[in-house]
This record gives sequence, C-alpha cells and structure tokens, in this order.
Amino acid sequence: MLFLLIHSEKGGLFLLASPDVRRQTLRLGIPGVLSMLASSFCTLWEALMLSRENTALSCAVGVSFSLVTLIQTIGFTLATGAGSFVSRCLGRSAEQDAHAAASTALFLSLLLSIVFMAVGLLFTQPLLRLLGASSDTAASGATYARYVLLTAPILCPALVASGLLRAKGKMVPNMVAYLVGSAVGITLLFLLVPCLHLGIHGAGLAMLVREGTTLFLLLRSLKIGHLRDISLRPRVFQNIMASGLPTLLRQAVISLSSILLFHVCAAFGTSVSAGMGLAVRAAALVSSAVIGLGQGLQPVCGFQYGAGRLSLCRDAYIFCQKIALLSLIPVSLAFFLFSQRLLAPFAPDAEALHIAAASLRAQSVVFLAQGAVTLMSIVAQSMGFTVRASLASVSRQGIFCVLILLCRNFGLPGLILCQSISDLLALFFSYMTINSLFKRDHPTDFSSSRFSHSDVR
Repeated sequence: MLFLLIHSEKGGLFLLASPDVRRQTLRLGIPGVLSMLASSFCTLWEALMLSRENTALSCAVGVSFSLVTLIQTIGFTLATGAGSFVSRCLGRSAEQDAHAAASTALFLSLLLSIVFMAVGLLFTQPLLRLLGASSDTAASGATYARYVLLTAPILCPALVASGLLRAKGKMVPNMVAYLVGSAVGITLLFLLVPCLHLGIHGAGLAMLVREGTTLFLLLRSLKIGHLRDISLRPRVFQNIMASGLPTLLRQAVISLSSILLFHVCAAFGTSVSAGMGLAVRAAALVSSAVIGLGQGLQPVCGFQYGAGRLSLCRDAYIFCQKIALLSLIPVSLAFFLFSQRLLAPFAPDAEALHIAAASLRAQSVVFLAQGAVTLMSIVAQSMGFTVRASLASVSRQGIFCVLILLCRNFGLPGLILCQSISDLLALFFSYMTINSLFKRDHPTDFSSSRFSHSDVR
C-alpha cells in the first residue's frame, strides 16, 4: 500500500475557517454521527445473525468485542492524535507539518496493526482467556477471533484515514465510505450466515469485506504522497501522541473494564455474559452517535484554537452540549421504556434477554451524563490539553468503573448498575477537570517546542 496524504481541498478549509462555528459543527457532525451509527449497527446485526446459532457462540462474539476494542486502540489513538494535530497545523497554516504527521500516522497504523495481528494469531485462545472467556467459550470463539485479528491491518489504517479526512473538514467522503461499507457488510452477512449457512466463517468473511470496502473508499479520498513525507523524527511522533494520549488511555481502560466485566460475568454463567455483551453493543449505538458529533467538534475546535480564537471554541463546545442534551432525552426514554422489545431479536435465550434489558435500562438513565463526559474529553483533546482530556477520558470506564468491578461483592444487581454509577461519578469529576478550560486565556504559541501543549501547568 502506498503511503498517503490528506487531500487538500479549499472547500473543507473554507468551512473550518468560517466564524459560524455552529454551522461548521453541524455540517461536520451529522456525517460523523451517521458513520458511527452505521458501524455500530453492523455489530448489532452480527449479534442478531449469530445469536440464532447458540448462547455460547453469542457469548464468544461478545468477548471478541474486547478484542476489537484493543485493535481500535491503535487506530483511534493515531487517528485522533494526528487529526487534532493536523487541524491545529491548518489553523496556523503549517501544511508541511500536517503532511508529515498524516503520512507518519498512516505508516505507524499499518505497521503496529500487522504486529498485533501476528501476535494475536499465534496466541488466539490464550488471548481470549485473558479477555475473560471461559475455556469452552475461548474454544468456540477462536475462529471468529482469528477473523477479527485479520481485519486489524485494514481497520487501523481506515480509522487513521477517516481521522485525517475529518481534520480537513471532509466529512462527506468519510460518511459515504462507512455507509457503503456497512451496507455491503450487512448484505453479505445475511447472505452468508442464514442463507448459505456458513455460520462463523460467513460472519468473518463479511467483516473482512466490509472493512476492506471502507478502507478502499477512504483511500480514494486521499492523495498519494511520497516516502519522504513519512517522518521518523521523535518530535513528529511526540506531537501525534500528545494529542492521541487521551484516546490511548480511554481505549485502554475500555479494554480493561471489558476484560474485568467478562471475568466477573463468567462467575454468573454463559447467559449473563451473553446478556451483558449484548447490552454493551446496544449502548454503543448511543455512545457512537455522541462520538460522531464530537468528530464534527474536533476539527472545528482544533482549527479555531490553532488560529487563536478561543471564544469560537467555547461557542462550538456549548452548542454541541446542547445538541447532545436535546437529542439524548428522547433516546433515553425510548431505551428505558422499550429495552426488552428492542433487544428481544438479538438475545440467544430468555435469561440473556433479561440481563441485557436490565443493564441497558440502567444505562439509559445516565445517557445524558455519558454524552456530556465524552464531549468534555473531545474538546480538551482537540485543543491539545492532554492531561485534562486524559483524566476525563479515563474517568468513566477507568477510574470509577474498574474500581467498582474490582469490588466483587456487589452481586448481579451491582454488576448491572456498575456502568451507570460510574457515569454519574465521571460527570462530576470531568466537569471539575474541564470547567476552567474557557475561563482564562491560554497561550496560543504553537512553536515547535510547545506545540503539543501538554497542559502540565
């Protein structure tokens, strides 16, 4: 694969430079929401197809969700780090630095994902056991896990390419790639699993084709660059990781909490594990939509902050919080009232359905808190405040959720309420961390020695 650069089109930069940050954020956020929802719906559709096989297989797929999260850690870290850095570079008209960061991030995503895939394929079953699968579940889920690992060198560069397109304000090509990829994946999954009865192999092949189609379409929206655009200088990597560190920490603690969750669930049986895994995937629809909105906020805030317009960053952030609030209220009510009906087609048995519905109902009560925390982290990250963004990122599923899961004497009701309690605690913690961000003037000197702006003051 040739190394690539983000496509420099005047339309995207003109949109980012506009002082009408509300219009900017909506135009960039709506495609992001649709893209994220399409990907999340694919995982639910996959759960629907495979839940008809048996409960153990459904549980194995749920455990493999943690494996997907580990792979996404590589892609999201480099995508968000390079994307935030590129947006700030464009705000100060430093296109050469933007090109170097973009090409380097793509190269690193391919290299690191290949290493991860190779190690995972050698130790598939031990890896699944580490992620919380029982011996029987690990054996039945190993085949599906190998397909997940094979997608790593496709998924990670796709996530980085998507982040670079967003950094330039090019959300429509990004949306088209994910919608087409998801449509292809959903169609193939239906044809290969229930029609041709290929089972887990059909689901794996559909996943590979889906991710490959998405990557192909994303790369078509990028410009082919040269090997010289890749920089091995430590400063470039430092700038990428300074902005990507909050994402790395967030994804790491999501993986850790998922591992702990399934280890705790294993003590209650396979149906509980399957039910909690289904609830996690269903709740991911809401969190994905908020992240999609944040994907519109990120380039806007990064560009405006790079240009020294702090007030416009604040306006965009407050606008996104209002949009999330108004949108999540009816969604929360719908999930709370109809959780059992919504999840019934996806559950492999009655007990799994009961657990999934109870967990989703508990999480729906705090969807507003979840959305607020996510946007707090994104705005701090896009402006380059690494420490604050990192603290907000890890609060939900790291600081609080992991601590609650480590206290194993709470029983099944405590397991169901764990994430909801964590979300409420994270809301207050993140507000105290991020609240002062717009209350004082911060330096806008983005010289090479301070561009990472790691916010240790």
